[in-house]
Amino acid sequence: MKFGAGLFSMQTHKDLPGVTHRELYKNSIDNVKLAEETGFYSAWLSEHHFLEDGYCSSPLVMAAALANATSTIRIGTGAFIVTLHNPVRVAEDAATVDIISDGRFDLGLAIGYRKEEFEGFNIPINQRPSRIEEAIDIIEKSWGDKPFTYEGKRFNFSNIEVTPKPVQKTLPIYIGAFEEPAIRRAGRLGKPLLIGPGRTTQMIKDTLGWFNESATEAGHDPDSIEHILLRETYIADTQKEAIEGGTEYIINMYKFYFTLGVKIVIRGEQVKDIDDPLFEHLAEDRFMIGTPDYCVDEINKYKEETGINYICNRMVFPQAPNEAIAGCIKLFGEKVISRF
Repeated sequence: MKFGAGLFSMQTHKDLPGVTHRELYKNSIDNVKLAEETGFYSAWLSEHHFLEDGYCSSPLVMAAALANATSTIRIGTGAFIVTLHNPVRVAEDAATVDIISDGRFDLGLAIGYRKEEFEGFNIPINQRPSRIEEAIDIIEKSWGDKPFTYEGKRFNFSNIEVTPKPVQKTLPIYIGAFEEPAIRRAGRLGKPLLIGPGRTTQMIKDTLGWFNESATEAGHDPDSIEHILLRETYIADTQKEAIEGGTEYIINMYKFYFTLGVKIVIRGEQVKDIDDPLFEHLAEDRFMIGTPDYCVDEINKYKEETGINYICNRMVFPQAPNEAIAGCIKLFGEKVISRF
């Protein structure tokens, strides 16, 4: 089993008055170093724009800082909203991070969903599918060993050669996808998934089924593709402490995501508003909230029922004090990862 820590988004929160972005970025660097020391395989950043809390808008810049502060842990974006960016520039910046990290970078991409972000960058939101497909093609051509010309629906480049090249001959690209068409697109492209943390075991199985079917039809071998399962995680020495922390930090975070436009389905029904009583059942078969023994049992369950061997534990909650985040990382590393 491999384990990642994240998602580092460096958000301020009204429950933590006086905590500045300067402090949040420093804490994040320290926490990734702690994750490295306690056995995590990777650490992951995410991206959003134009939010009041200052959600990380430059994950590749931060990835370079994390790479420079560490020596063994992999650094990834989970995910970078590639549809908002020039893909050649993304290829350049990702290659630079890979060089700084000596080949420890993973580029996770997402299609994006917030209309405010597309409006802010003056990009039509209905162009997302073509933009992500062309971007992936252009990024990989940019990392190739010869100049290329590209004529697409959204992007055109004439006889360019992008330098420098990544350290990794094949720099990994993951795709964060939630809806069935996006999952099938990832399968058709043969790119491993970042499987979202809000899914039940059956939803994970459905996701893998859609992916495998499309991957096989496109000539890819699904068995050779390693996906990453994101799981919301709050760990404590007692179940009571874990449930209290998980309720305070994880459930409230999902209510925030709901206000951003994320669709949430609980017990087969779509949540209608932020006060929907369905939120009381949100954690069922979704989140890893408990003692080290409980977390070990949950990991074994996911491995046996889905075949997943790589879990990214989301332990960074915007309303949680840093000592709670660092405590989760340390306890999980020392009491859970050590048992795998």
